[in-house]
Amino acid sequence: MTYRQVQPSAPSENLTDRITAMLRQDIIGGKYEPGMQLPAGKDLSQSFGVSITVVREALSRLKSDGLIASRQGKGVFVENDAKARPFRLAPAGSPNALSHIFELRMGVEVQAAGLAAMRRTSRDLKQMQKHLKQMEPSKNSFEQALTSDLAFHRSIAEATQNPLIVSFVEFLQPHLKESIATARANSARKPATQATVYKDHCDIYEAIAACDERQARIAARRVLERSVRRLRATPER
Repeated sequence: MTYRQVQPSAPSENLTDRITAMLRQDIIGGKYEPGMQLPAGKDLSQSFGVSITVVREALSRLKSDGLIASRQGKGVFVENDAKARPFRLAPAGSPNALSHIFELRMGVEVQAAGLAAMRRTSRDLKQMQKHLKQMEPSKNSFEQALTSDLAFHRSIAEATQNPLIVSFVEFLQPHLKESIATARANSARKPATQATVYKDHCDIYEAIAACDERQARIAARRVLERSVRRLRATPER
Protein backbone atom coordinates (compact mmCIF):
# COMPACT_ATOMS: atom_id res chain seq x y z
CA MET A 1 0.00 0.00 0.00
CA THR A 2 1.29 3.48 -0.89
CA TYR A 3 1.19 5.98 1.95
CA ARG A 4 0.46 9.63 1.26
CA GLN A 5 0.79 12.01 4.18
CA VAL A 6 -1.75 14.74 3.58
CA GLN A 7 -1.75 18.36 4.69
CA PRO A 8 -4.18 21.14 3.69
CA SER A 9 -2.80 23.08 0.72
CA ALA A 10 -4.49 26.38 1.58
CA PRO A 11 -5.42 28.19 4.82
CA SER A 12 -9.17 27.77 4.22
CA GLU A 13 -8.83 24.09 3.29
CA ASN A 14 -9.11 21.34 5.90
CA LEU A 15 -8.10 17.69 5.74
CA THR A 16 -11.55 16.57 4.62
CA ASP A 17 -11.40 19.02 1.71
CA ARG A 18 -7.99 17.68 0.73
CA ILE A 19 -8.90 13.99 0.94
CA THR A 20 -12.09 14.62 -1.02
CA ALA A 21 -10.13 16.39 -3.77
CA MET A 22 -7.52 13.63 -3.93
CA LEU A 23 -10.05 10.82 -4.12
CA ARG A 24 -12.04 12.74 -6.73
CA GLN A 25 -8.90 13.11 -8.83
CA ASP A 26 -8.11 9.41 -8.41
CA ILE A 27 -11.57 8.59 -9.79
CA ILE A 28 -11.60 11.11 -12.63
CA GLY A 29 -7.98 10.32 -13.49
CA GLY A 30 -8.72 6.62 -13.85
CA LYS A 31 -6.96 5.16 -10.83
CA TYR A 32 -10.36 3.85 -9.78
CA GLU A 33 -12.33 2.87 -12.88
CA PRO A 34 -16.15 2.82 -13.12
CA GLY A 35 -17.50 -0.20 -11.28
CA MET A 36 -14.31 -0.66 -9.26
CA GLN A 37 -14.50 -1.06 -5.50
CA LEU A 38 -12.66 1.50 -3.40
CA PRO A 39 -10.37 0.36 -0.60
CA ALA A 40 -12.04 0.01 2.79
CA GLY A 41 -12.30 3.15 4.88
CA LYS A 42 -9.72 1.82 7.33
CA ASP A 43 -7.25 1.23 4.50
CA LEU A 44 -7.82 4.70 3.05
CA SER A 45 -7.35 6.16 6.51
CA GLN A 46 -3.97 4.46 6.83
CA SER A 47 -2.98 5.33 3.27
CA PHE A 48 -3.65 9.04 3.73
CA GLY A 49 -2.51 9.17 7.34
CA VAL A 50 -5.78 10.69 8.54
CA SER A 51 -8.59 9.61 10.85
CA ILE A 52 -11.41 7.35 9.73
CA THR A 53 -13.81 10.24 10.43
CA VAL A 54 -12.08 12.38 7.79
CA VAL A 55 -12.28 9.53 5.27
CA ARG A 56 -15.98 8.94 5.97
CA GLU A 57 -16.80 12.61 5.48
CA ALA A 58 -14.84 12.66 2.21
CA LEU A 59 -16.70 9.57 0.97
CA SER A 60 -20.01 11.17 1.95
CA ARG A 61 -19.19 14.19 -0.21
CA LEU A 62 -18.25 12.00 -3.16
CA LYS A 63 -21.52 10.11 -2.79
CA SER A 64 -23.45 13.37 -2.89
CA ASP A 65 -21.56 14.25 -6.08
CA GLY A 66 -22.67 10.97 -7.63
CA LEU A 67 -19.14 9.67 -8.06
CA ILE A 68 -19.46 6.66 -5.76
CA ALA A 69 -22.21 4.55 -4.21
CA SER A 70 -22.45 2.07 -1.35
CA ARG A 71 -23.61 -1.48 -1.95
CA GLN A 72 -25.10 -3.20 1.05
CA GLY A 73 -22.66 -5.66 2.55
CA LYS A 74 -20.13 -5.19 -0.25
CA GLY A 75 -18.51 -1.79 0.10
CA VAL A 76 -18.17 1.44 -1.87
CA PHE A 77 -17.93 1.41 -5.67
CA VAL A 78 -17.24 3.98 -8.38
CA GLU A 79 -20.41 4.82 -10.29
CA ASN A 80 -20.49 3.74 -13.93
CA ASP A 81 -21.08 7.30 -15.13
CA ALA A 82 -18.73 8.95 -12.63
CA LYS A 83 -16.65 10.69 -15.30
CA ALA A 84 -19.76 12.16 -16.89
CA ARG A 85 -20.82 14.09 -13.77
CA PRO A 86 -20.07 17.72 -14.69
CA PHE A 87 -21.70 19.53 -11.75
CA ARG A 88 -19.95 19.47 -8.39
CA LEU A 89 -19.73 21.81 -5.45
CA ALA A 90 -16.36 22.62 -4.00
CA PRO A 91 -16.15 21.94 -0.26
CA ALA A 92 -17.16 24.99 1.76
CA GLY A 93 -14.08 25.92 3.74
CA SER A 94 -14.98 29.43 4.94
CA PRO A 95 -18.02 31.54 5.87
CA ASN A 96 -17.86 33.20 2.44
CA ALA A 97 -17.99 29.83 0.71
CA LEU A 98 -20.87 28.79 2.95
CA SER A 99 -22.77 31.95 2.04
CA HIS A 100 -22.47 30.89 -1.62
CA ILE A 101 -24.27 27.68 -0.67
CA PHE A 102 -27.07 29.75 0.86
CA GLU A 103 -27.36 31.78 -2.34
CA LEU A 104 -27.77 28.56 -4.29
CA ARG A 105 -30.36 27.38 -1.78
CA MET A 106 -32.26 30.65 -2.28
CA GLY A 107 -32.87 29.78 -5.90
CA VAL A 108 -34.04 26.26 -5.12
CA GLU A 109 -35.80 26.39 -1.77
CA VAL A 110 -37.86 29.55 -2.28
CA GLN A 111 -39.29 27.98 -5.44
CA ALA A 112 -39.78 24.67 -3.63
CA ALA A 113 -41.75 26.32 -0.83
CA GLY A 114 -44.10 27.94 -3.34
CA LEU A 115 -44.65 24.66 -5.19
CA ALA A 116 -45.15 22.81 -1.91
CA ALA A 117 -47.91 25.24 -0.96
CA MET A 118 -49.75 24.33 -4.16
CA ARG A 119 -49.13 20.58 -4.12
CA ARG A 120 -48.66 19.39 -0.54
CA THR A 121 -50.66 16.45 0.81
CA SER A 122 -51.83 15.79 4.36
CA ARG A 123 -48.98 13.29 4.68
CA ASP A 124 -46.48 15.97 3.67
CA LEU A 125 -47.84 18.27 6.38
CA LYS A 126 -47.53 15.55 9.01
CA GLN A 127 -43.89 15.05 8.10
CA MET A 128 -43.20 18.78 8.36
CA GLN A 129 -44.99 18.94 11.72
CA LYS A 130 -42.92 16.07 13.06
CA HIS A 131 -39.64 17.72 12.13
CA LEU A 132 -40.76 21.13 13.40
CA LYS A 133 -41.62 19.67 16.79
CA GLN A 134 -38.09 18.31 17.09
CA MET A 135 -36.70 21.75 16.23
CA GLU A 136 -38.33 23.51 19.20
CA PRO A 137 -35.70 25.46 21.18
CA SER A 138 -34.29 23.68 24.26
CA LYS A 139 -36.16 20.45 23.53
CA ASN A 140 -33.36 18.56 21.80
CA SER A 141 -29.61 18.50 21.44
CA PHE A 142 -27.85 20.65 18.85
CA GLU A 143 -27.26 17.60 16.65
CA GLN A 144 -30.91 16.52 16.81
CA ALA A 145 -32.12 20.02 16.00
CA LEU A 146 -29.71 20.15 13.05
CA THR A 147 -30.90 16.76 11.77
CA SER A 148 -34.54 17.86 12.09
CA ASP A 149 -33.80 21.15 10.32
CA LEU A 150 -32.34 19.27 7.35
CA ALA A 151 -35.27 16.83 7.38
CA PHE A 152 -37.76 19.72 7.43
CA HIS A 153 -36.26 21.23 4.30
CA ARG A 154 -36.22 17.84 2.62
CA SER A 155 -39.90 17.34 3.47
CA ILE A 156 -40.68 20.62 1.73
CA ALA A 157 -38.85 19.37 -1.36
CA GLU A 158 -40.86 16.15 -1.26
CA ALA A 159 -44.09 18.16 -1.00
CA THR A 160 -43.36 19.73 -4.40
CA GLN A 161 -44.01 16.30 -5.95
CA ASN A 162 -41.08 17.09 -8.24
CA PRO A 163 -38.46 14.31 -8.13
CA LEU A 164 -35.79 16.58 -9.63
CA ILE A 165 -36.12 19.06 -6.78
CA VAL A 166 -35.96 16.20 -4.27
CA SER A 167 -32.83 14.83 -5.96
CA PHE A 168 -31.16 18.23 -5.99
CA VAL A 169 -31.89 18.82 -2.30
CA GLU A 170 -30.43 15.37 -1.58
CA PHE A 171 -27.36 16.34 -3.60
CA LEU A 172 -26.99 19.48 -1.48
CA GLN A 173 -27.50 17.73 1.87
CA PRO A 174 -23.82 17.41 2.93
CA HIS A 175 -23.27 21.07 2.06
CA LEU A 176 -26.55 22.09 3.73
CA LYS A 177 -25.49 20.35 6.91
CA GLU A 178 -22.33 22.43 7.19
CA SER A 179 -24.00 25.74 6.35
CA ILE A 180 -27.00 25.17 8.63
CA ALA A 181 -24.76 23.95 11.45
CA THR A 182 -22.65 27.12 11.27
CA ALA A 183 -25.70 29.40 11.24
CA ARG A 184 -27.30 27.46 14.09
CA ALA A 185 -24.11 27.58 16.14
CA ASN A 186 -24.19 31.36 15.89
CA SER A 187 -27.86 31.56 16.84
CA ALA A 188 -27.26 29.21 19.80
CA ARG A 189 -25.37 32.03 21.52
CA LYS A 190 -28.62 34.03 21.73
CA PRO A 191 -31.80 32.29 23.00
CA ALA A 192 -33.93 35.02 21.41
CA THR A 193 -32.39 34.24 18.02
CA GLN A 194 -33.12 30.54 18.47
CA ALA A 195 -36.77 31.40 19.05
CA THR A 196 -36.79 33.53 15.90
CA VAL A 197 -35.28 30.70 13.85
CA TYR A 198 -37.98 28.33 15.07
CA LYS A 199 -40.79 30.82 14.40
CA ASP A 200 -39.47 31.50 10.90
CA HIS A 201 -39.63 27.79 10.10
CA CYS A 202 -43.15 27.63 11.56
CA ASP A 203 -44.12 30.48 9.22
CA ILE A 204 -43.03 28.39 6.23
CA TYR A 205 -45.11 25.47 7.47
CA GLU A 206 -48.20 27.60 8.12
CA ALA A 207 -48.06 29.16 4.66
CA ILE A 208 -47.69 25.76 3.01
CA ALA A 209 -50.52 24.34 5.13
CA ALA A 210 -52.71 27.28 4.07
CA CYS A 211 -51.83 26.72 0.39
CA ASP A 212 -50.52 30.28 0.30
CA GLU A 213 -47.85 30.18 -2.39
CA ARG A 214 -46.81 33.82 -2.04
CA GLN A 215 -46.38 33.70 1.74
CA ALA A 216 -44.55 30.37 1.53
CA ARG A 217 -41.98 31.95 -0.79
CA ILE A 218 -41.64 35.01 1.44
CA ALA A 219 -41.20 32.88 4.56
CA ALA A 220 -38.61 30.62 2.89
CA ARG A 221 -36.65 33.63 1.66
CA ARG A 222 -36.73 35.17 5.13
CA VAL A 223 -35.27 32.01 6.70
CA LEU A 224 -32.40 31.95 4.22
CA GLU A 225 -31.67 35.68 4.37
CA ARG A 226 -31.50 35.62 8.16
CA SER A 227 -29.33 32.52 8.05
CA VAL A 228 -26.87 34.31 5.77
CA ARG A 229 -26.71 37.25 8.19
CA ARG A 230 -25.99 34.90 11.10
CA LEU A 231 -23.42 33.07 8.99
CA ARG A 232 -21.58 36.28 8.21
CA ALA A 233 -21.20 36.89 11.93
CA THR A 234 -18.67 34.02 11.88
CA PRO A 235 -15.03 35.18 11.61
CA GLU A 236 -13.09 34.00 8.58
CA ARG A 237 -11.04 30.86 9.27
